[in-house]
Amino acid sequence: MFSLTGRTAIITGASSGIGRETACEFAKHGANVVLAARNREKLEAIATEIGEAAMVVPVDVTERLSVAALARRTAEEYGAIDVLVNNAGVGLFAPIAGGNLDNARHLFEVNFWGAVTCIQAVTPYMISQRRGHIVNVSSIAGHVSPPYMGMYAATKHALAAISDSLRSELSGSGIGVSTIYPGLTETSFMENMLQEVEAPNIPPIARFASSATVATRIVQAVRFNLRDAYVSPEEHRRRRRGRLRPAALRLAHALLHPPRPPPPRRAFQARSHVRRVRRNRVLSAWPATARSFAPGRRPFRGTRPCRPAGRSPRA
Repeated sequence: MFSLTGRTAIITGASSGIGRETACEFAKHGANVVLAARNREKLEAIATEIGEAAMVVPVDVTERLSVAALARRTAEEYGAIDVLVNNAGVGLFAPIAGGNLDNARHLFEVNFWGAVTCIQAVTPYMISQRRGHIVNVSSIAGHVSPPYMGMYAATKHALAAISDSLRSELSGSGIGVSTIYPGLTETSFMENMLQEVEAPNIPPIARFASSATVATRIVQAVRFNLRDAYVSPEEHRRRRRGRLRPAALRLAHALLHPPRPPPPRRAFQARSHVRRVRRNRVLSAWPATARSFAPGRRPFRGTRPCRPAGRSPRA
């Protein structure tokens, strides 16, 4: 298990949503968090909430020099880079056949090439330390492509693909690689999404997971070196139930599931038990020779079976 106490984690896209909750979750486990995003004001507010364990570094993941400066400043401040969470991303709701290619290129620059740039910036530090962990936040859309979200799904599928390849390339170096697959999540993703066509309304029966639930899975993936981690609304409900006090849970379980009394011992069971005991006593009282020649039993080795009385042997 990877201990987070005193470790340093870089979190991109930390100004809101999953990135913000992930930074708070790492700080709760005693890690130093580096908040990386473009909006300095939001990052400063989050850093004030976390405390001294947070450092703000405004960065644009599409600019290679900005990402290199982020890694260099983190290493100078804390002496190591232990965790990288590639969470920065944007959405695009557009058709593939008639979509705007400039929007598609921008989508790949942020979601895919931004993550690759961050990986290349921090990997040399992790290799020299012989330890580290890289988390790429993909999406369930990387497995199932909804209509008009093909470009976004392609970026997430590409992110999952490089995670699998990177894991093999860095095997034996002490660096772990995890891929997170969130589903519908309660964030401002839909509000900030680029839309070339009108996005349909999400049906009211759709279930969402909270950003805090995704953050918990990210921390678990780092601590236990998980290869893949999926986040569903069921995880959200289990997390809410886990907040209840254990004593209340035990009391509720005792009220709903009272212990069953043992079944009564029936009379015929007692009689059959007595018969078994008597038969065993009788058999144990017989000598070994008498038991060996009892009717229906085979004799000891080296003896011949008894011949019934009154019958002569065959000629």
